[in-house]
Amino acid sequence: MEVAVIATWIVMFIASVMNTGTSTTVVLADNKGNPNAIVITTAAGSKIIDKTGQYVSISSKGDFASEVKIMPKDEIKSRFKSAIEAIPLEPVHVNLYFKNNSNELTESSKKKLPYILVQIKQRIPCDVNIIGHTDTKGSATYNTKLALKRAQYVKNWILDSGADFNNLKVKSYGESDLLIKTKDNVAEARNRRVEIFIK
Repeated sequence: MEVAVIATWIVMFIASVMNTGTSTTVVLADNKGNPNAIVITTAAGSKIIDKTGQYVSISSKGDFASEVKIMPKDEIKSRFKSAIEAIPLEPVHVNLYFKNNSNELTESSKKKLPYILVQIKQRIPCDVNIIGHTDTKGSATYNTKLALKRAQYVKNWILDSGADFNNLKVKSYGESDLLIKTKDNVAEARNRRVEIFIK
């Protein structure tokens, strides 16, 4: 029997420890076409694996690494199935846009709401950060309050969906973090938004 361990911060590699105490296998799995590599260092020196499917076996004492070999994709999938399934889904970022001087969503943004709910439910337990923004029309104090109302509206919509979400955080940046840089007192639809980060 194998025990598979995944480093979630680098999903491109999987380390498998054989419970017989004979060796450890380090495999470089697919990173969606992005360049990646692992350096394995033992008392005998270092080995680099930098191509999908490459692997080395390390002795139980950790003093020797085998020559670099290739493991077929099918073998990686079957051998490390439970570890691969344990890799968290990638974070999601969505912008929702609002009508001028209100916390009412635009029609196109209303259509994104079901998608957001699906993404959250697929990642439970997860953190959801909801950040409200405005354009520069009006005072900074007013815009901070309006942005908070927008973020709160989205939070309430998520909670009203009936799902149990514990990690919803709401912030207001008002007009201080513009998507489209403008001068003061400018109405800009793309700045009237709520950002949602799901991770």
